[in-house]
Amino acid sequence: MSKKTLNLQTTGPNDTHAEVMGKLFVDGVLPLALLAEGFAGGYSGAECDLTAMHARMETAADAAASGDLGGLERMLAAQAQALNLMFTELARRASANMGQNLTTTEAYLKLAFRAQAQSRATVEALGEMKNPRAVAFVKQANFAQQQQVNNCTPAPAREIQNPQNELLEDARHEQITLDTRTTRKASRSNPAMEALGAQHRAEDGAGQSKGCGK
Repeated sequence: MSKKTLNLQTTGPNDTHAEVMGKLFVDGVLPLALLAEGFAGGYSGAECDLTAMHARMETAADAAASGDLGGLERMLAAQAQALNLMFTELARRASANMGQNLTTTEAYLKLAFRAQAQSRATVEALGEMKNPRAVAFVKQANFAQQQQVNNCTPAPAREIQNPQNELLEDARHEQITLDTRTTRKASRSNPAMEALGAQHRAEDGAGQSKGCGK
């Protein structure tokens, strides 16, 4: 039979009972000790002292915090063995109901496979604890052949362009001046530079001009 009396030790001369209980519950070890005591008290003939269990769990927690994982490794190894025994017993019960009650057989098989999966997960956790996997931090992987990736390089700020202003600027600096005046008639001040008039054009379709001898 379990002893549910917990002997508390004050950490300071002025600590009250409420303050000590608050620290223990926030620390996290005492609630788990109470939970473990509740499950352990169900065993026939088992006697569990709550104060001793709390002290033992505090020792294990302090060892794990300091880097000593030996206690946790032993715990995981024992859990894997216990889960394997659960799988064996559940599978045996499923086999005993095979051919008689299909629903019961299926229920036992589901529970057996769950216990097997938990046992495997516990073994994997133990293996990773003993041999941690190397973690590679990859920022970005480049699988393209023509792709260039510049990590940690800030992109240059793009210059904001205004197409309308550019068009106005080009029109202002490269403006073409058009002569909008009316066309005047050519004067005869320089006949030599005058266009061919009526007296120099051909008289007939033969291409002979006036005043030119044959």
